Amino acid sequence: MITKLTIFTVRKVAVLHAWQATIKACAVLLLLFPLQLASAQTQVRVSTPLGDFVLELYDKETPVTVENFLNYVNSGRYNGTFIHRTEPDFVIQGGWRTYQPETNTFPEINIDPEIVNEPGISNVRGTIAMAKVANNPDSATSQWFINLSDNINLDTNNGGFTVFGRVIGEGMAIVDTIANLPAQQILSGTNFPVPLIDYDGGSLQASNFVTVEMSVVKETAPNVYDPVSGLLNLKIDAGSLGIAAASFTIESQEPEVVIKGLSESLMLLPEAGPGFATLDVVTGQLVIPELIVDGNVAYRNVVFMLTDIGQLLFTLLSNE
Repeated sequence: MITKLTIFTVRKVAVLHAWQATIKACAVLLLLFPLQLASAQTQVRVSTPLGDFVLELYDKETPVTVENFLNYVNSGRYNGTFIHRTEPDFVIQGGWRTYQPETNTFPEINIDPEIVNEPGISNVRGTIAMAKVANNPDSATSQWFINLSDNINLDTNNGGFTVFGRVIGEGMAIVDTIANLPAQQILSGTNFPVPLIDYDGGSLQASNFVTVEMSVVKETAPNVYDPVSGLLNLKIDAGSLGIAAASFTIESQEPEVVIKGLSESLMLLPEAGPGFATLDVVTGQLVIPELIVDGNVAYRNVVFMLTDIGQLLFTLLSNE
């Protein structure tokens, strides 16, 4: 993680003339600011006993579904629910029931009215979609599922299952851990196998369930490293090319620190603000004035150089 990076001086990386010519020819514009941007915006942190992961929601593509999901998140109704279904190489599913150890019962949460279906984004591994009633496309309420595989059959089944976001960063490692738990059918009236933690029979305990807590990720600083998702989230002023928010993964730390831009995360912004990172399209230099980690300024004047246009790779030159 970037919080563990050793501050060290690396040799300056010269930008090859061919790369400079490509940049001047606006290749960076085409790669960093494509005309059809994925408009993922809101992020939701999902906390579980086995670790946390972060969801990035498709606010513009699926506005009804996102608003519905966030209503449950912001009202706290998802808090205390448990993953009530796991199907190997298919899905994990939640957003339905809680466990009351005093009565050994599984009450349902309060459900809002059904919402209109918004299919169109494919149910590939790592995406989150809404569950619904068979033969009723417009029947989604609170239950959601995360695809463990490329379940493209769900794109057309029952009118198509609405994908409204995805797990980002290293979050699928947590999801896979949940999916690999032993499961038992403990809910009467369903055949759903429920994943259980350290359960070897006998009375169930609250600690046996994969309970979740959900909250919207709120970031006020323009440049933040999120240890949970493993993403470096920046707001970038690229001069004449425009202003955008973008996320980067850390591809390597040795022998050099290299980050990779995620083109699907890009979102154009109307104007630059204080502390925005800057991208020099002539030199390919990306400068981050301040980088926030765990709520504190961890690094200042972090300088990266674009070293591979095709893969959007930036190599660390220096930082304070």
